[in-house]
Amino acid sequence: MKLKTITAILLAIATLFSVSCVTAFASKEATASVPVKLTIANDYRSISVTVPASLPVEIYNGTVVTANNARITNNAKVGSVKVKAVAVNDGDFKVGNYDSFSGSKTIALKINGIVTKGSGSMEISQSAFPNIAPTESLPLSYFAKVSKDAGAMKDKEVAKVIFTISLVD
Repeated sequence: MKLKTITAILLAIATLFSVSCVTAFASKEATASVPVKLTIANDYRSISVTVPASLPVEIYNGTVVTANNARITNNAKVGSVKVKAVAVNDGDFKVGNYDSFSGSKTIALKINGIVTKGSGSMEISQSAFPNIAPTESLPLSYFAKVSKDAGAMKDKEVAKVIFTISLVD
């Protein structure tokens, strides 16, 4: 054990001398060229949009009325955005097929000409949901069909519309 310790100390001293020897043989002056590498990434853009807090549907004497001022606004000063996906999910009512509407406690929607086929994703198109330029808005024209068994109610969350917004590359 003692021999191992002495050997380790001698190796440490030898290493120390070898390092200092290299330094001792160095010249008095050295020049080094070091490159400066610059990377600028302006790819980061945040999404700043305003979507409607709700899409109200009201029925007056059997006539379905929807808002005419709903819109998605791109609040950014640079960079366009787009509606990448739209889904309509069940709430207190089932989401039905707009084109062949039927069912109890059912609602169906038509948003910018695209209709629900049931609960879930809608098949959207670029023409119905074009890119939204900076500081511009996309009007949302929507219509609803509501089953006649709805009865009297106020501010009931009958469905949820989910807009997925993305940056335009």
